[in-house]
Amino acid sequence: MKKLSVLLFVIPFLIGPFLSSAHSGDLQLQVKDFECIEDNKLVVHYTIVNTFGFDYKNVSLGFKLVEDDKTITCKELKVDVPKEADGSQINDLVLNVPCSNKSFSIKSAIFYYVKRYKIEEWFSDCK
Repeated sequence: MKKLSVLLFVIPFLIGPFLSSAHSGDLQLQVKDFECIEDNKLVVHYTIVNTFGFDYKNVSLGFKLVEDDKTITCKELKVDVPKEADGSQINDLVLNVPCSNKSFSIKSAIFYYVKRYKIEEWFSDCK
């Protein structure tokens, strides 16, 4: 009887890591580059990778345009991420900012399984 109890106790610990890894996944936002196309338009090229294995609805993407540690502008997008998103499709985001002769950097974040106050906290330094 003791052997059966020990066996029933040990089996979940041996099988648990395999079951948990089968459902793990991730969404990744990757900013490829950005360019100034006109005097007042900056285009950000980005991709999304989905390793969940199912469509993911209502994902929030956050973008911040930063110059000298100061946030210039922000943009939030709501997107649906298909299960086959492998990062090969490049998406564009146009920001209306004066960009001639300036050096910018882009901060980005992807929000899923996150409460709204966390998203607002990330955007707190935006105007």
